[in-house]
Amino acid sequence: MHREPRKAEVSVAMRKVTVCGRMIRGVAAVCVGVMVLGGLSACSLTLGLPTDGPVQRLSQVQREDHRVFIDPQGPTDDATPGEIVRGFLAALPAGPQTDGFKVARQFLTEAAAKSWKPETGVVVFHGEPDLRVSGADAATASGAGAGHAQVDMSFSEVGSIDRDGVFATTGASQSVHKGLTLARIDGQWRIDRLPAGIMIEESDFQQVFRQVQLYQRSSSADTLVPDTRWFGWKQWRTLAVRELLDGSAPWLGDAVHAASNGKVKLAMDSVPSSGSQIDVRLSDAATLSSDDRAMLVRQIRLTLGDGNDDYDLRIIDSSGLDLSDADSHITLGVEQPARHLYTLSNRSVVSIPSQNLIKLGEVENGKDARSLAFTSRGGAVLDSSGTVQCFDRGVTPCGTLFDGRRARVITAGTGREIWMADSRGNIAIDTVDGDDEHSLLHVPWLDGVSVNAMAVSPEGSRIVIAFDDAGDASSRVVMAGVRRDAENHVAGLSGAFTVLSRASGVNAVTFYNDTTVVYSTKGSLSGYQQLAPGPESTQQLPKNTVALASAQIDQTLSLIALDDSGNVRYARGSLASAWRMLDLQTTAISSGV
Repeated sequence: MHREPRKAEVSVAMRKVTVCGRMIRGVAAVCVGVMVLGGLSACSLTLGLPTDGPVQRLSQVQREDHRVFIDPQGPTDDATPGEIVRGFLAALPAGPQTDGFKVARQFLTEAAAKSWKPETGVVVFHGEPDLRVSGADAATASGAGAGHAQVDMSFSEVGSIDRDGVFATTGASQSVHKGLTLARIDGQWRIDRLPAGIMIEESDFQQVFRQVQLYQRSSSADTLVPDTRWFGWKQWRTLAVRELLDGSAPWLGDAVHAASNGKVKLAMDSVPSSGSQIDVRLSDAATLSSDDRAMLVRQIRLTLGDGNDDYDLRIIDSSGLDLSDADSHITLGVEQPARHLYTLSNRSVVSIPSQNLIKLGEVENGKDARSLAFTSRGGAVLDSSGTVQCFDRGVTPCGTLFDGRRARVITAGTGREIWMADSRGNIAIDTVDGDDEHSLLHVPWLDGVSVNAMAVSPEGSRIVIAFDDAGDASSRVVMAGVRRDAENHVAGLSGAFTVLSRASGVNAVTFYNDTTVVYSTKGSLSGYQQLAPGPESTQQLPKNTVALASAQIDQTLSLIALDDSGNVRYARGSLASAWRMLDLQTTAISSGV
């Protein structure tokens, strides 16, 4: 057995790349130039509470400075088994992007090319794979004659995508091994046996796969919920419509209604586009009620438009029914009201729409506070004993929430909701005015865990929870669906969840917008961000960040961080922006509508 050398010249020879200009899809994130970190100048302190603000489409955030179009090369004569495998790996990214694996199949025997099923799934790995060649012919791998060789690959797996486009993360630095068998055909090595699906390096994945939101209807039927999928650029529209018709990702559970319950299918295996027009052909849509047809068209329109509906969509059913304008009376969209930032500083609850601070009122025993959950409708403070005290929008006390149950973590939900997790992983929801009895949710997959942070999504149908599980000595950041009834009251969490990260020491989490989740780790200069669920990437944060929020500062979406010294900083307009000082001597931060 010998280890195949990593030959940079082989990879270069096997494919060409073309770098095109910056591609922006959907609504692009606003990018702000580098800002100089500075102290807070003298701020005016006024009394009052912001009661309105702009409603904005919360844009996707993805670092996509360039798209690389890959032009892979086929196998060269007399290539060794290792060179054949590296050439095959180099050709794979072009499959979901442009050529449908035409070149990749050239590295396979005729039988393998026919039986290989690349659509089965995707393994995303980091770095250069390690190849080891073995077998009777390993010593003469470049020689003539018949024979077989075995190439074993090992690499660090980042995650995987199933055939429905759902991303699943793996443990940090998890080493994965894959074996390929090669046969010598007419003196040339070709891959004869290989795993189903494809393997792709993380940087290539970001270029050739597209993050798509399938907009599912919430269980309360009053909002649309992003269901993140990853599809190759070549057929993303076709795959997006097909998967929307097939149903939601399993982790959302009954937090959403199925678009068609599988009754409606694509009538043709493509969704062509010409200029600004997109054509969708359906079958059996006429069997749905007129209301369900209209909602289905609305979901398709927003899914293919990246949340926008200002384009020409033509939808025809196999019955001949033209559904192109079936949703013209539906106003349901994906816009979310702007969130405001609130802080607890020197016992005062303060609203910060800009560098002008607005004092709302003082909290009794505020110096004993550990956490704040506040919106324009009021909120709550968690003290060191675990008691959650309620305050109205004017910071007037309104009693103890959760019947005095001790909380470990609190966060604001939608409307008047305050969520909490206790020391045993139980989740409860109460309201600021106390008119409704609090709800205690039994979530089996949270039994006995220690919840460190949680955040409810802007539309209220998803929740992210960071916890430690002493049972298996693991740490996880997970996302689950939130089931709501017709009155929009929380009825439970989904029975399943998706793991976003296995990072340890996560102490704060927030939805930066409706698709991007940011989380920090204890004592670090960085945390993580991801289009969830998807591959996580490093997010620069102030050192020793203990709380995170997302809100409008100067009418621009910003990420806000509180450190353990009481300093509040913000990155304005982009997650890549420099951090600027916003406030000092702060105990806790929160954001809400």
